[in-house]
Amino acid sequence: MKIIFITFTLSCKKNHQYFLTRLNGSEKLLENVDQQRQTEARLQKEYNVSLPTGKENVLLTLRQDMHAYSPALQKLGEYIVDHAHEMLYLTITELARESATSEATVTRLCRQLGCKGYTEFRMALALEAQPAVPAVAGKSDEASELIEECINALRDTGRLVDDDALEQAAVRMHRARRIALFGVAASATVGEYFHYKLLRLGKPAQMFSDAHRAAMNCVSLGPEDLVIAISSSGSTRDVIYIAEQAQQRGCPLLVLSNTSRSPLAQLADSLLVAAKPEGPFTAGALNSKVGVMLLIELVIMKLMKCDPRYQQASHETASITLPMLL
Repeated sequence: MKIIFITFTLSCKKNHQYFLTRLNGSEKLLENVDQQRQTEARLQKEYNVSLPTGKENVLLTLRQDMHAYSPALQKLGEYIVDHAHEMLYLTITELARESATSEATVTRLCRQLGCKGYTEFRMALALEAQPAVPAVAGKSDEASELIEECINALRDTGRLVDDDALEQAAVRMHRARRIALFGVAASATVGEYFHYKLLRLGKPAQMFSDAHRAAMNCVSLGPEDLVIAISSSGSTRDVIYIAEQAQQRGCPLLVLSNTSRSPLAQLADSLLVAAKPEGPFTAGALNSKVGVMLLIELVIMKLMKCDPRYQQASHETASITLPMLL
């Protein structure tokens, strides 16, 4: 039986991408992405390689959920995130060796991410991997990096958005007699923005950034109300306590977070997740907040479609403040 080995090696030179393809001992230099994609399509057709479907966001999912994995899976996940392009061309044995883990750990991670095995995972990762966004002309390296991070956060959040979850959240907000929002520290700033958007639509709402006041407010909550809890980590003790108190009184809970795996997410009746989870030393980072702000805009758009009176209220609230702006 004739065995064919296909190896791709990626390198960068003067902002151009070069792809080295070795096929039956012959080497061919591919100087742009279009040629690489054509080659992949040809190989797929020629060797009957099927690409995975519905798994286009494996790298994004890995970054979002990695903190909840076991130490071994976290170690492997960190290596993959840091070497996403290089690992595309490693066998499962090579990846296990380079990441100082094991083949069994690689297989477990692939299945954790919804792939049948390493081959399918690598194909899904190849589909997701994108060239770096070029630096913004005329900007410093620091400014370009921040701009790129924010753009990626918005793009990744858009890929994470579940339209059904947005619809469900909007319906809960529409049906709620009143809404209580709660967030602390940097999340309180996001909560204030959400509160402002609800006021513009004439929706009764209160924003709490003080845990004591939020806890006292829970006493008057019931099934006809809604609590919106905002926490990037989903592990903030005060926010979890308020969420538990509200749910004990039958009040539904809508959570906005940067992770789908957290104590707060487990409590949620509705969950909206933005990209770019924060670390303990990056709390309040702009790239994590812009994703949540996008979620707010999207769910407000859904809410406005629930009742034409929201549009009317938006015009009225804008009109009443107009004399103060002139």
